[in-house]
Amino acid sequence: MPFNNIQRAKTWRNAILGMGHYRSVFAITLFSILMSIIITGVIMTVFWWEGIDVLLKSLLVAAIIPGIVAPLATNFVVKLLFELEDLQTQLLEMVNRDPLTKVYSRRYLMDCLEIESARTLRSNEPMSLLILDVDNFKSINDRYGHGNGDIVLQEIAQVCESTLRPYDVIARFGGEEFVVILLNTPLPEACTVAERIRENVAVTTIELTSGETIRSTISLGISLFTPPDPKCINLLSRADRGLYKAKNNGRNQWAIAD
Repeated sequence: MPFNNIQRAKTWRNAILGMGHYRSVFAITLFSILMSIIITGVIMTVFWWEGIDVLLKSLLVAAIIPGIVAPLATNFVVKLLFELEDLQTQLLEMVNRDPLTKVYSRRYLMDCLEIESARTLRSNEPMSLLILDVDNFKSINDRYGHGNGDIVLQEIAQVCESTLRPYDVIARFGGEEFVVILLNTPLPEACTVAERIRENVAVTTIELTSGETIRSTISLGISLFTPPDPKCINLLSRADRGLYKAKNNGRNQWAIAD
């Protein structure tokens, strides 16, 4: 399908979805009746003229038939369209969200980094990045089991997300590692956010499946976006070096790579 046709189809779909189910059915039915009357009027006037009485009767039939058929057919089609939209939304959510922690996925993060780095270059606004890792997570899995390890990850992800601003982005990067994009945030403010996250995680009591409660800590690496870095590769690697520095310095802290 040509690009223009795809755009037109998308425009019509958005218009129907914007009107809602019942208003869409009514609008399409009204349009069907109007088009039926116009087409019938042209045919009866130009090609099949038998007087004004026949024309009026034909126009009446042209209005009645789509008035009966169109709502039934349109209701079915519009219902399918709304169901398809819901399924697409759910599928997109599944792709963009980590199934365990419900924060964003690594794939979404990489796409977001590329978009936001380009926007940052245009707007000349600062952007910082945090990489955080759960301290001694292997010991938690070994001692309490992987199911409880998953609970720890879920709780930490929730604490981090609740600490951030609505427009910041947090994603699970892999295993027990998370990445946070701090939009319009210079390095000193990023350090403040990192410390706030670290404190909130450290004081959080996590209840395990056995009823036992534990506390966990995280280490964080911080970096500032430095142009030109269109895909933020250096941004991630610098934050990762900061993370290793925090780990080597004793964990439960944040650090900036040298």
